[in-house]
Amino acid sequence: MSCNNFICPFHELQASDYLSSDSEMKCLITDAVKQVRFAKGDILFAQGQRSDSLFSLSSGIVKIAHHTQDGREQIVGLSTPGKLLVGLQSINDDVYEYSAVAESETYACKIRHRALLRTAQKRGEVAMRLIDSINAQLAHSRSLMKVMGHKCAAAKIASFIQLIIPSSEHGHKRFTLPFSRGEIANLLGLSEETVCRQMAKMKRRGILYAPRGKIEILDWDQLQTVANEPCPG
Repeated sequence: MSCNNFICPFHELQASDYLSSDSEMKCLITDAVKQVRFAKGDILFAQGQRSDSLFSLSSGIVKIAHHTQDGREQIVGLSTPGKLLVGLQSINDDVYEYSAVAESETYACKIRHRALLRTAQKRGEVAMRLIDSINAQLAHSRSLMKVMGHKCAAAKIASFIQLIIPSSEHGHKRFTLPFSRGEIANLLGLSEETVCRQMAKMKRRGILYAPRGKIEILDWDQLQTVANEPCPG
């Protein structure tokens, strides 16, 4: 199957490789991939649903959430385009242990678990790319844990903003903010009032501009400084 999702781990060529404008490149997982689109709010899969596929995002952001028995939602992660594969944690499970919801318009390749594992057994290159994806997932989880480990609200929020905006996208550009302030507060263990207050402080310092539903980073260096700031004594 020809595909233009060059950042998918299983694309014949990777984004760092030279690509000519007329390249007709193929997916390494043949006959097991479907290109899909999700609108904001669409569910990729639900907690408890039979686990049979994973998703490689070409655009968009996906929220990973666990739902408790009393109906509360706990955001446990997020996925963006690249080596991260949505659903990778449940590749050997009968059911998904969490839900995945599109937080913006999202395009992805839907890959069947069994076909991927069969191909990985036969082709070492695919197995190595799967290992790279697992390592990327672990690194992303560590980054999220680092964000959560900050004691200061300002440092938590600044680190989280860095995490949800691609590092390659420096410069003045307005992004869709994929999480509401309430969701950010839920994820970071803060009150919504605290999130609003800290973001307002960063706005006054000229670090960011955040109209409703959007965010623009005006000073990346200052944002990094806030992310590294120690808590006041």
